[in-house]
Amino acid sequence: MSDDRTAADDPYGPWGPAGEDELADLDEFLRVSAELTGFDVPELRATGMADEHHRTTLAHRVRDEHALVHLWYVGAWPGEAPSSARAHDHGLVWRTFRASPPGAAAPGHGSWAAAPAGGASFEGAPAGGAPFGGEQR
Repeated sequence: MSDDRTAADDPYGPWGPAGEDELADLDEFLRVSAELTGFDVPELRATGMADEHHRTTLAHRVRDEHALVHLWYVGAWPGEAPSSARAHDHGLVWRTFRASPPGAAAPGHGSWAAAPAGGASFEGAPAGGAPFGGEQR
């Protein structure tokens, strides 16, 4: 694609003419992924998923931009289970929401023992005491 054309002008999309798979090269795969996801190449590499997502993409004959974005954000090719728990946990969706995937990051030892900062305590729990009639140690 020449420098004066946009991706929208390219009739083949990021994969080139029929029979030519530009995504076979990891660097090109990351460049295309960066264009599609809105994350830059260093951010995609920092997920630790570049090689695994590259292999997943190459394993699928059909090249679909939406599927590639889904893979990066959710950690799975559409209609399939995540390629690994790690792929799900490192999905871009969590970075986008600035959150951790449920169950993937422990909140820390004893974090359950106190109400969140600025949060209300559980109704019925004695202030400063153990909830549900348990003994404090």
